[in-house]
Formats: sequence, structure tokens, C-alpha cells
Amino acid sequence: MEKPNVITVEAKERPQGKSALKQLRNDKLVPGVAYGPKVKENLHFAIPELELEKALQSNRTTIIKLVFGGKEYDTLIQSVEYHPVTDRPLHVDLFAMEEKTPVIITIPIRLKGTSPGVTEGGRLYQPLRRIRVQCLPKDIPAEILLDISTLKIGDTIDVDAIDIEGVEPLRASFGTIAVIRPPKGGLAELLGLDEEEEGEEGEATEAADASEGESSGSEEESGS
Repeated sequence: MEKPNVITVEAKERPQGKSALKQLRNDKLVPGVAYGPKVKENLHFAIPELELEKALQSNRTTIIKLVFGGKEYDTLIQSVEYHPVTDRPLHVDLFAMEEKTPVIITIPIRLKGTSPGVTEGGRLYQPLRRIRVQCLPKDIPAEILLDISTLKIGDTIDVDAIDIEGVEPLRASFGTIAVIRPPKGGLAELLGLDEEEEGEEGEATEAADASEGESSGSEEESGS
């Protein structure tokens, strides 16, 4: 299991007042707050916008090691507020982890290998690309990697295939991660399921997964 990316970010104390915040953003700094079980009082800081963008653009799990007030905090991004026009980050909430306290986090799923079913003309469909899990900070994976090299046409790989020590998926064990569908004109046509409908189904599942990821922050915060 690969460990998450770690980005070390030097933070500065965040000034108060609207004009001060405006100046921060003009200086390409993003104001933020950090909270968690190891933080007695919320930390109010500002970090370089470029460093935050690095974490946001990563397709792997990323931990921000926040250096602030002479201390270091391993944090996860909880939420980001964006400018409605420029899409620049305006504010960030970070969750400061404590090594003995489990966290809920959304992890990307990546498939590896070549499916014999695809080689035979089948189509790989992955309705679940991210999943919420619960684990200790030391067990957070960079991604969940699943092998599809044995899947034939009609075969599926489900959430119960995730077997990582210390990592507990929070989605029902019968959830389908990937399936090898028949070639066009096969079973899909007999069922009246065309390509457009398949695409809509995938987008709906992605939207559901995204909403799960957005809600995980409130659960963690309430747990702190």
C-alpha cells in the first residue's frame, strides 16, 4: 500500500478584518482554519495559494503538514470556498488529525491490469471511482488499487474486494466498483440500454460519490 502524498506548508498568522483578508488574497495567500482532537483552540492561518492548489489538483490522497506557531499538524482538507467567477480558493478548512483517532476520508479507486473480457470485446464500466473509508491516520492509503486482470464479460468487482489492513469501507459491501459489460449489440442492446443511458448512469453515481466526500467533513468535525 502506497502512502499519501505529503505537502509541507509554512503558514502565517491570519490578520483580522475584511481589508486585511483582501490584501492576503492579493498576495496570493488563502486564509483558513484548522481544527481537530489535538487542537485546543481553532488555528486561524494563511497559506500560499500555490501550495493549496498542489494538494487540490492531486489525484491521490494528500496530507498537508501544516507548520504553524512552532508546531506541525498533519491535516486533511475538509472544505474549500471558491470565488464564483475566478474559481480561486478563498478559504480552506483543515482537519488536524490525532494519531489514535480514526478519520473518515474519501479515497480514489484505481483499476490495474487488463481484463480478458475487454480483450474479447467487452466494455469496462466503473461506476464507483471514490469511496469513503474509516481508518487511523497511519493507515490512510494514497489510493485503493484493484486488479481486474481476471474479469471476464459479465464479471464484476465489488466493494468487498477491498482488503486493506486497518481500512474499513463505509459503503455497503454489495456496491459494484466495476463491471465488464458485453460488446455493443449484445446484452445491453437486448435490455434496451444504450450508450447515452449508460453515461447518465455513471454520471449519477459519480455525483453521489462526490456528495459523500463532501459530507465526510461534517462527520469528522462533529467527532472532534
